[in-house]
Amino acid sequence: MSSSSRDKFKKEVNMSDTPLIPFVSLRNTHIAAGSALLYIIVMGMVNSYSAPATVDMRLPGSRFRDVTPDEITWIASLPQITGIIGNCLAGYITHKLGRQATLMFASTSYVISWLTIAYAPSITIIYTGRLISGLCAGVCCVAVPTYIVEIAPTEIRGLLTSGFQLAFGMGVFIVITLGAVLRWSWLAISGAVFTTCAVCLIVIMPESPPWLIRKSRTDEALRGIKFLKGKHSDVMKEIRDITDNLEQNESDNISRKDFLDPTFYKPVIITAFLMIFQQISGVNVVMAYTVEIFNTIGSSVNPQIASSVVAAVQVVGTVFSGILMDRSGRKLLYIISGSCMAVSAFILGIYSYFSTRIGEHAFDVHSYGWIPLVSLMMYMFSFSLGVGPIPFVMAPEIAPIRFRSMIVAFGAVVSSLSAFIVTKSFENFRQLLGLYGLFWFYAFFALLSAILGRFFLPETKGLTLREISRSFSRPVD
Repeated sequence: MSSSSRDKFKKEVNMSDTPLIPFVSLRNTHIAAGSALLYIIVMGMVNSYSAPATVDMRLPGSRFRDVTPDEITWIASLPQITGIIGNCLAGYITHKLGRQATLMFASTSYVISWLTIAYAPSITIIYTGRLISGLCAGVCCVAVPTYIVEIAPTEIRGLLTSGFQLAFGMGVFIVITLGAVLRWSWLAISGAVFTTCAVCLIVIMPESPPWLIRKSRTDEALRGIKFLKGKHSDVMKEIRDITDNLEQNESDNISRKDFLDPTFYKPVIITAFLMIFQQISGVNVVMAYTVEIFNTIGSSVNPQIASSVVAAVQVVGTVFSGILMDRSGRKLLYIISGSCMAVSAFILGIYSYFSTRIGEHAFDVHSYGWIPLVSLMMYMFSFSLGVGPIPFVMAPEIAPIRFRSMIVAFGAVVSSLSAFIVTKSFENFRQLLGLYGLFWFYAFFALLSAILGRFFLPETKGLTLREISRSFSRPVD
């Protein structure tokens, strides 16, 4: 944004009808955030579609009843491959075209991907549909949190940004619950329906005001702020905060010197840490193979019902996270979350160990068949409390607006790559370590995430985006 445009903008906002006493109504802010989060619901459906669908494909009457275990792992993991490409593209597209516009452009491809899966005559075409859906999910994974963090006021930023994981959990719950009653093809059609609803809402929402101001589209920014926070909000204060933040991040070009800037490299390191440990703790495996895990481990509870219960617990845990995020802070929730995940995964490993060695130890675990369900419920609730939502809350929070699209895109790439490696290697690691060894492996990294989070994770609760950015450039005493 040029200095002349900024001066003109400041004159425009210094209007006589701007009230001296601000009155802010955030109803439309919640609506706009909810509209964007519908895309994350669809993303959750993409991520966990394989859990019920690949089980249904092997049932009588399916045209893919001879699907192999290797093909199942590809169906589950392919979206993460193109998700990386989508993450990279989103960083550029959201910066050039805008956050809201990017979501609208991604919608058509999203619908096409679901219909390609639904009407696929071969496994190869299903692969194609999954690749396209992963590309769209990768774009939305960057665009949505960036959009929300830029429209949310400081007081409810944690609540709204934690909605990312809530929406994702709702998508997982929806697809697993519908998968209990729908065939895999109709399940894909339901994904197209949700995507259509999302685009119908986002098209009437405003673009991100900070992005508009950066592009010198001042009139649209004014209308956007009034829509989001009410016509009687303190527009001048909003604009002053945005322009001050932009003035600190004046240049669009990034030089080599910027890579040594602590406001750049510290958020990058923290984002990479959060994304890697989110995935290496095994959550993507649990969501992608929930039904199969219950079938294999020998739970006394019906696998389809147990999977729906676990998905529902994920939603409940994310609701609690949203409530606590701006009260107890990000850091404490993250430590508690990682610790409890480690305990539950360790217990699940113990049960799996004895269930697979019943002949050697003469220990009948079937009378304790409720343990896998309770352990996975505790695991998903703990994940949803901190390790799940906090990476998507903090990545856009800690990144200055100049680097925000790049850092959020980088984090999404790391997340997608880690998710692909963990999901695709599930079968190989299960053969190598056994299911119990795999759960203990995940427990170790969940505990490690809590320990590292205790010492290295900053607290952003109650800080403005400008204050967070300044904290990284502050010298250490």
